[in-house]
Amino acid sequence: MHVWPFTVLEYNDAASPTGVPQDVVLIPARGWVRLRIPFTTQPGRSVYHCHILDHEDAGMMATVDVRG
Repeated sequence: MHVWPFTVLEYNDAASPTGVPQDVVLIPARGWVRLRIPFTTQPGRSVYHCHILDHEDAGMMATVDVRG
């Protein structure tokens, strides 16, 4: 989500979120995060993806189309 900064609300390993807007988050194997993404500032189409190429090839890459 390189266009919309998000805030991490929760990690599955109980790490404390920083509350700082960011555009990349590291998620360990079998991990998860809960995000808050304000899709209100920039309508249009954007891509989201995982930086691990095997994951992108397996479908962790798609587009989001935000309509204003």
